[in-house]
Order: sequence, then structure tokens, then C-alpha cells
Amino acid sequence: MDFAKRYYEFLEQTLRNVYQSNKEHIQEAADLLYQTQCNNHTIYTFGTGHSHMIGQDLYARAGGYAKIYPIDEIELSLATHPTKSTQIERMAEYANVLEHLYDVRYGDVVIVTSNSGRNALVIEYVLRLRKKGVKIIAITSLKHSQNTESRHKSKKRLFELADIVLDNQAPLGDAGVAIDENITMGPVSTITGCFLSQCMIGSMVEKLKENGMDAPVFRSSNTDGADAYNQALFDTYILKKGNEYESLNESQF
Repeated sequence: MDFAKRYYEFLEQTLRNVYQSNKEHIQEAADLLYQTQCNNHTIYTFGTGHSHMIGQDLYARAGGYAKIYPIDEIELSLATHPTKSTQIERMAEYANVLEHLYDVRYGDVVIVTSNSGRNALVIEYVLRLRKKGVKIIAITSLKHSQNTESRHKSKKRLFELADIVLDNQAPLGDAGVAIDENITMGPVSTITGCFLSQCMIGSMVEKLKENGMDAPVFRSSNTDGADAYNQALFDTYILKKGNEYESLNESQF
């Protein structure tokens, strides 16, 4: 048995399926994001556990669009404890914290990643965002989500609430390569989720450039001359946005 070969073949087929099944939805998402930028609204990302990495892959990186803002509290990642985010993502009330920290408004778009699409926090927060007139682009596994029950009192799952759904094609349980009857490895949701997110953002930037609009994109800081270029983007978009959050939080006390 050759795990690496089987995993490669599984990934290759899954990525092919992801592109073929989502190509129209990728363009729909890019068009929505384009309109968001044309109307001077904001693009956010949100995810918990390993799903938070999809938003991180878009944020402040080489080849990354500068006007992306993650809703990314450290408690929702794996940085401090391996099970903390699992517990918090099942607490609908944590949406109160997110609403306090992030001023997401009417006309904004949130790219929400959740492989299962079932946990209480994700559903509660999305429901609140929708009431504000925020658009939701979901990256989720339909195979997983459609075969599990919601943990939110509404019984809704993410794919049932989103304006646009991108299916990451992950199998139920995410991992797809069996070692034996008890062990399955080779997860795909992070790889396919990052692929989908980069596809829609890249397609949006293409559309911005085709229409003569500004499209600030970071360069690798390990290439000559990039530091000054990137610093101008940080000063204009990232640090400015952070100061807006700080001012908002100070005004609430």
C-alpha cells in the first residue's frame, strides 16, 4: 500500500470535482464580491477550528487581496488549546462577542467556512448577519452537512442560510483514505476550501482590473522592493481598519 499515492489520487479527483461542480458558483461569488467593492462595502471571512485557516489563507499574504478582513479570534483557532474552539463553536451565545468586536454592516459580505455547517455559533452568527442585510458566501461540505443534524435551535445548517454555496466536496468525516477498517486519513476540506476561496477572490480581482478599478494585492515580502510596496497597502487598508475597530470598541465603554 502507498498512502501518499492514494492520497494524491484522491486529492486530484476531488479537486477536479470541486472545480467542475462549483465553476458557475465561483463566478456568482466573484460577481457578488465585485459589487461589494464597487459599493464600498467590506469583505470579511469567518470560520472556527481548522476552518478558520481558509480565511487566514486569504489575509495579508503574498498574492492576497489587501481588502479582506478576517473575523478571527484566537479562541476560535487551535492556537491555545486543541479542544477550546470545538467547545466555543457549539455556544450560540459567543455570537454576542463577535457582534461586539466586529462592525459588520448592511451590504457587507462574509465568507463563512464550516465543513459540517452544523454548529450553533456559526448558525447563530449567520442568522444575525442576515437580519442586518449582510450577504453570506458559504464554503462547506454538502455531503457532510446534509447527513448531519444542526446543533442550533433553529435546526438550520449553513448551506440552507447562505446566498451562495461552494461545496468543498469533502466526504462525510473529511478524511478520505482508509488505512484499515478503523483508521481513515487524508483530509481534504482545508485544501479544497483554500482553492475555492482563492478562485473567487482571484476572479473578483480580474473583474476589478477589467473594469479599470483599483485592486491592491500584496507581493511576497521575500522579493526585492516588496517591503515598501506592502507597507503602503498595510497603512491604507489593514492598519487603518484595525484602528477603526479600536475606535469602535473604545466608544462602547
